[in-house]
Amino acid sequence: MITLSFSGIIVLFVSLPLLMTAFLAAYYSVRSLHRPLRSQDSIYECAHCGHVYAIARSRPMDRCPRCGTLNDAVRS
Repeated sequence: MITLSFSGIIVLFVSLPLLMTAFLAAYYSVRSLHRPLRSQDSIYECAHCGHVYAIARSRPMDRCPRCGTLNDAVRS
């Protein structure tokens, strides 16, 4: 049987969640490097008709597909 002192049990219960958190942080950091191209789209909202649309091109302004009004990008 394995015997642990009280301080050993405390160290075990503190270090395991910290190690798991560090592992998950590293995993999601590496995973976020491989983002799909869809996240690079520019999002627009039409000032005339209110239509929200995304375009993959990097332009400061683009035409609404519904009404053809030029709009500024809300998020690039």
